[in-house]
Amino acid sequence: MDTMKHLALAQRLEEAEVAVQQAYAELDGSPTAWTVLESARRNYREAEADAVVLLGAQDALALVESRLSPAAFWLLS
Repeated sequence: MDTMKHLALAQRLEEAEVAVQQAYAELDGSPTAWTVLESARRNYREAEADAVVLLGAQDALALVESRLSPAAFWLLS
């Protein structure tokens, strides 16, 4: 995988993580907030799945772990 694709994938993962964290921070119990959270989580799962396909499982796991903040491990589990 070339460097540009690797960087684009890392950026996508980072943006997806930020969206999940923001959705959790804004979670107020309303149906809209839950919908936003589920959408953000779905986008993150899709980015992870694409990383697995493009990088292979081991490299994808290393990339995901390198991009996650400590709070994200708890938020996404």
